[in-house]
Amino acid sequence: MIKTVTTATATVLMLASQSLLADARVAAAHFASFADTRDGTAVNILVNGNTFLEGVKFGDFTPEYTSLPAGTYTIDIVPVGATEAALTGDFTLEDGMSYTVYAQGNGVTQDLELQALVDNVDMPAEGNLNIRIVHAAPFAADLAATEVSIRTADGMVVNELVGVPYGANSGFFQIPADTYDLKVASNDGSVNYIDILPAALPAGADVTVFAAGDGSNLDLAVFAFPVGELPTRMPVDNRSNGMWEVVEGDGVGFILQPMPSQNRLVGTWYQYDEMGNPTFFTFDSCLEQSNDMGEFECSTPGAFDGMMATTALTLNTGGGTGEGSAAERTKIGEIDFEILGCDDAMATVRLDGAEPAMFTAKQLTRPFPCTDEM
Repeated sequence: MIKTVTTATATVLMLASQSLLADARVAAAHFASFADTRDGTAVNILVNGNTFLEGVKFGDFTPEYTSLPAGTYTIDIVPVGATEAALTGDFTLEDGMSYTVYAQGNGVTQDLELQALVDNVDMPAEGNLNIRIVHAAPFAADLAATEVSIRTADGMVVNELVGVPYGANSGFFQIPADTYDLKVASNDGSVNYIDILPAALPAGADVTVFAAGDGSNLDLAVFAFPVGELPTRMPVDNRSNGMWEVVEGDGVGFILQPMPSQNRLVGTWYQYDEMGNPTFFTFDSCLEQSNDMGEFECSTPGAFDGMMATTALTLNTGGGTGEGSAAERTKIGEIDFEILGCDDAMATVRLDGAEPAMFTAKQLTRPFPCTDEM
């Protein structure tokens, strides 16, 4: 869980006491992943040479704005135990404006720097909220290599946010209040960098979502101001992708095709008879077979965590390119898949009306590299 900054010196209290005379509001946040532990990122924040906040660590931010008189301020970021500032920035605060000042970078792939966002925004329409996405995750040295897309669990791009590089922000835009299952993915959606658990976003709120961490010193993470750190799930990757051979059978196996952008697993189960004739079945972790129109659709995205999934097993008949040759899909059971490692898996097949059958499998071909770090 995020630790919001609550410790402050007498200077902070003095500044806060000036609220009746103040014309600007400031929040501070720390997203600079320059050490391999959060404790190692601890810094003190000085404003015009006076201590403002102490012991601020990666992921910490002020839970509320501090009111300050309009004017120009020098902000110094000093690592705990050091005497010299690692970062310094001058910021001019204007009447009636609200700001978030934050540190980002890791000093290796991307320079350490201070940035300021203007938080003023119009009241959203009824039933909506204002949301802003900030890319503060320095996971590559080449800006093009840091580009991401922002997607929902079903793979849909949010607000045309594709090709967003490190250091960029979307500006505020409105979305309907709802529970959102969002993720930070590669531009094409084939790789998930950060997979956020569903979060309720209330009407009337102004929310800024920061993607942070460099994936080397500190794990990639997401922080929502003023909410806190958002829980994430392990992103689905492509380690299970490929052809698998069932050890207990002859001419039996399956092809797994993860869909990282949807946390979804699809594929084909095949088996050959003694004459060499194949039978093919398909499976899908979305489970639901059809909508009211009889068309198959995914109604339960997020059903694959990269290691385990329950899938609907479907027999497909008919089809082709001719007119009137529509395929028919009939659910005949379910398959539970468990990926044990790069080369080992288990599949429990439950055909309707039959006892479950458990199989072990070995990887035959792999289109993507894999390590056993699950």
